[in-house]
Amino acid sequence: MSALPTSTTPPLSYSGYHKEQSAEPDRFLCEVGRGTPGGEYLRRFWQPVAYESELNEVPLRIRALGEDLVVFRDGSGRIGVLHMRCCHRNTSLEFGLIEERGLRCCYHGRLYAVDGTCIDMPGEPAADRLMRSVSQGAYPIHLFAGIIFTYMGPPERLPVFPMYDRFRLPGIRLVPGTRFKQDCNWIQIKENTVDPHHTQTLHVIPQLRGMAHFAPEFGSFPVFTFTETAGGVAYLASRHVGDKVWVRSADIVGANLHCISSIFEGGQTTKAASAPFMSIWSLPVDDDHTMTFFVSHALDGETMPFEKRRYLEIFGQTDDRPYRERQWLPGDHEAQVGQGPINIHALEHLATNDRGIVLFRRFIRRGIDAVRAGQDPVGFYMRAEDVPATFANDRVVPASAIAGDPDDPAVLRAHAENLAKEYLSAPPMTYLAGGTHHD
Repeated sequence: MSALPTSTTPPLSYSGYHKEQSAEPDRFLCEVGRGTPGGEYLRRFWQPVAYESELNEVPLRIRALGEDLVVFRDGSGRIGVLHMRCCHRNTSLEFGLIEERGLRCCYHGRLYAVDGTCIDMPGEPAADRLMRSVSQGAYPIHLFAGIIFTYMGPPERLPVFPMYDRFRLPGIRLVPGTRFKQDCNWIQIKENTVDPHHTQTLHVIPQLRGMAHFAPEFGSFPVFTFTETAGGVAYLASRHVGDKVWVRSADIVGANLHCISSIFEGGQTTKAASAPFMSIWSLPVDDDHTMTFFVSHALDGETMPFEKRRYLEIFGQTDDRPYRERQWLPGDHEAQVGQGPINIHALEHLATNDRGIVLFRRFIRRGIDAVRAGQDPVGFYMRAEDVPATFANDRVVPASAIAGDPDDPAVLRAHAENLAKEYLSAPPMTYLAGGTHHD
């Protein structure tokens, strides 16, 4: 009797037995340590390491790009970022003594200035000679909007801190945020920004379960356009809302900054551009952990009390809620960390609306290749005038102002594509530079 024929196509129903469940992560993209392709790329950007408010009378221990560091402010007000292990006998400087001129190791008393030079070796007969030849590893810092950034790349090519157009608008305060601790790789945190169709599901769950969080209009599924920009990658989501067409955009700039517009916007009021809402930097702590820092852009005269706004900004961004509540009302944290310590790209099945993910990963891959070739990646600038414009904002126009039926997805997509081209030549923040936040 001949054997029964077997199908070579796995079934779609009850297919667990046939599904591949293991593969290797894309280490080229995801590794952050010194000497790795991704790690050398990330060391070309200013990385956030602490809030200024976290500095006090003892050093702050941190971890960044796989390195253990300490951050401190000396008695004269200067801020330092040093390798954690003392270069003398490798004890931890987290237990060091902060003094007027620097940080003194608790073990043998060597004193290090914020630039890592050793300026005192108590009792050492050869101190004068040794202090000319020995130093503690240190990195330069930049203080911006209450956040301490450090540059961990080659010091002979120190880039400017990129002061993007969204940071220099009148009538808007930059309010430092809090830390978001995420036990996963940095890539899956950043690419969430250009994965906009998650907002129609993930961020609508609170509305469906009795919590007012994102504006109700987010429940209307938009038409998406994805584009590369001078600084990175952006999306534009176009919706027909009442008698308006609302295009929401967000962007990733360089490797570690992403910018979003207001989560309370509903597209009901005509505007050429909306004020920035949040600017968010993600520090790759190591391959499996990320720490996110942010500033809120607080518009003068906002009607919502800032305490309520801050609560809604950070809701769902950490694991500080009970597990049952996080299951019932999941947020970005659950979705991103839920992908695992390092999301296995080989096990994904991407679709049309995931084009932003593809563009972002290509952007990072090109940046890594540029550094390997001895070139500067996009996001690295030696001159302030080379820093590009940002995209993230809301454009709302009367539905009658666009060409065609606003309920036709092709019409909405064409409108967003035209807007993306306009933003490249006339950045949206230019509408706000004179202090006007809507038409």
